[in-house]
Amino acid sequence: MDVTISIPAELAPKLLLAASQKGQDIVAYILQLVVRDITAPSLDEILAPVREQFAASGLTEDELDAIFEEERQAIWEEKQRQTASMTTSITQFF
Repeated sequence: MDVTISIPAELAPKLLLAASQKGQDIVAYILQLVVRDITAPSLDEILAPVREQFAASGLTEDELDAIFEEERQAIWEEKQRQTASMTTSITQFF
């Protein structure tokens, strides 16, 4: 199948650069993008195993939300400790 497309003038230089960085001509590069896009799994396909495991776990959405919130908070606190430690080290250096 042959298709003709118009590339906006502001995108043409970026497209040329991206194709050349991949060592491809424009047609091959655009074909690669199309193939990648139409063969990539959908978000639903990617999340299907996660949804199945969640359903099998017996957790409620509220329980799962609480687990995520606890982990998010723990990560935030750890980053705060690291930042404070780095600030203290830099201050002591000067």
